[in-house]
Amino acid sequence: MPGAANRLIWAGSKDNDVGPMAAARAAALAAAGDEYRRLLYVAMTRAIERLVVCGVDNGKKLPEGCWYRLVRGALEQQCKLELADDGAGEVLRFRKTPDLAAAAKAETSEAVAPEPAPAWLHAPVAAAAPRSAPITPSGDGAAAERSTPARHSARLRGTLAHRLLQALPDIPPARRAKAAEDYLARAGASLPAEEREIIAEQVMVVLDDKRFYELYGPGSRAEVPIVGKVQIRGETYRVSGQIDRLAVTQDSVLIGDFKTNRDPPRRIEEVPSDYVRQLALYRAVLQKLYPDRSVRAALIWTEVPDLMELSAGVLDGALAQVTPA
Repeated sequence: MPGAANRLIWAGSKDNDVGPMAAARAAALAAAGDEYRRLLYVAMTRAIERLVVCGVDNGKKLPEGCWYRLVRGALEQQCKLELADDGAGEVLRFRKTPDLAAAAKAETSEAVAPEPAPAWLHAPVAAAAPRSAPITPSGDGAAAERSTPARHSARLRGTLAHRLLQALPDIPPARRAKAAEDYLARAGASLPAEEREIIAEQVMVVLDDKRFYELYGPGSRAEVPIVGKVQIRGETYRVSGQIDRLAVTQDSVLIGDFKTNRDPPRRIEEVPSDYVRQLALYRAVLQKLYPDRSVRAALIWTEVPDLMELSAGVLDGALAQVTPA
């Protein structure tokens, strides 16, 4: 009855069906037939280049409505009797497109004169313009210095400080002092213990200073390689280097460059020009990568410690003075 709950009926012999049971059986058989033909359609439409419909001939009559009968009944009037590809008898073949192989054989082959080679093929190749050497910002304009024990010690102190500033932010604050002590004991064994203590203390002060939080917050990374091209006075320069610390937020980008000078400058005017050019080149590359955000650059003097942010005017002026290495 309409609206009544579904009921399970045990179907016996078809001959014993009453009216509702006969209708239910017919509906079920019709639904099964529709699904059977739907599966045939799915199978046929999966073919990409050709579809082979075949079966096993066991001497018995083919079932009414089987896939073979359905396909042959629908397409036989449009098929041609042809020799099978393997030569084993003949097959009914339905083609949706012309037989390209047969059409090619039917066409008469005519010799076509080759097109003359273009003149540029025999012309000498023009020499390529020399590629400008990449500018390495950290070495741009740096004067060569004779290696001395003092110079070696200074480089080692800088390397150790940079390494700690790179690795310690990923260590829980309570374990940083011990991690720094252990690292310096291994990698800085050639330095006096007092110098190792000073390096550790300076690094910890930088990490604990709220002014530097942005460089170590979410979206920040250490030792970021940077490669790109910048336009300076109409010339294209390739830039290659590595940023000590990079922080990217939704509104801005901050470049942090750590310097371990024993006597750091206190004013922008006293900063070595190489340092300013380095940040100017990094900023120019990142401005192309983040055109919708302000790109800032700062020097972090670990000896003080102090964060010295360079203005856009100072960086633009330094960029205008850059020359190829």
